Amino acid sequence: MRLAFLRLAAALLLLPSAAVAQAGEPSAFSLTDGADHPLAGRIWSVARAAFVEPAEVETAVAGARFVLLGEIHDNPDHHALQAHLLAAASEGGRRPAVVLEMLARDRQGDVDAYLADGQATAEGFGAALGWAQSGWPDYAIYRPVIEVAVERDLPIIAGDTPREERRRVAAEGAEVLGAERIAALRLSEPLGEAADAVLLDILFDGHCGMMPREALTPLVAVQRLRDATLADAMISAAGEVAVLIAGSGHVRKDLGVPRYLEWREPDAASVAVGFVEVVEDRTEPALYAAGTADVPPPYDYLWFTPRQERGDPCESLRARFGKSE
Repeated sequence: MRLAFLRLAAALLLLPSAAVAQAGEPSAFSLTDGADHPLAGRIWSVARAAFVEPAEVETAVAGARFVLLGEIHDNPDHHALQAHLLAAASEGGRRPAVVLEMLARDRQGDVDAYLADGQATAEGFGAALGWAQSGWPDYAIYRPVIEVAVERDLPIIAGDTPREERRRVAAEGAEVLGAERIAALRLSEPLGEAADAVLLDILFDGHCGMMPREALTPLVAVQRLRDATLADAMISAAGEVAVLIAGSGHVRKDLGVPRYLEWREPDAASVAVGFVEVVEDRTEPALYAAGTADVPPPYDYLWFTPRQERGDPCESLRARFGKSE
């Protein structure tokens, strides 16, 4: 990890000061809830424990081999900032592959078929890929990312594990993948007890505490498979640079995609940016995004934004399991 950091630092020193100037300024926020929060619009460098300007993050992504941009899926401001940093990563003639969590690997043929004739548009991409039927939030909020990719002729890579494979692993364990694939994806590498516990906690909380932890244990293998598959998509993508567009949990450096990237390409420079919604009355940046008084947030940068107004995410699960608050 130290060698990777030194290589990234050296790369940044070699970049001209205007290397990312063409990326422009980050767009104004579209959400208003929390827009007046003291952290909204600010960026926290975890390593330096200090606020930094957007130019520092732009320069970092312009010099990295792997760029991981973690979103909250239904927050349009997160996607606008992803598009901004993707533009920064593609300055100077670079053509990063854009790896999408939202599309499974078995959709790559559909992606390639749509892009092949040279008439592709960001508007048409969503319709061609059946986005409205995918279960992901409205394509309109993802479109800024695709606009940058299409306008700059960047490769678009379907990155996630196919659903059927997830079901098999959940039912039968990672062994169904076979020893060769397990080794190739580095799924045999232990995350460590602490990371395993955190991952199980995340799944428990994600199911609103309505499923016993032991029942969620098989999903740990599924989550690990997804992270390893996204890392594999980044590594195997054409070109020397890859940018991951994914949920913020996937880009955590302690247990997400960066772990698998480091195991497989330990000398490659990477940068992980977590886009974070502000919380009322919480003003200490280091206590966001899984950060505690003793453990820093597992990202390189936290970029704070207003929050999306949304209903109770546990309501549908309570109805499903017949439980009340």
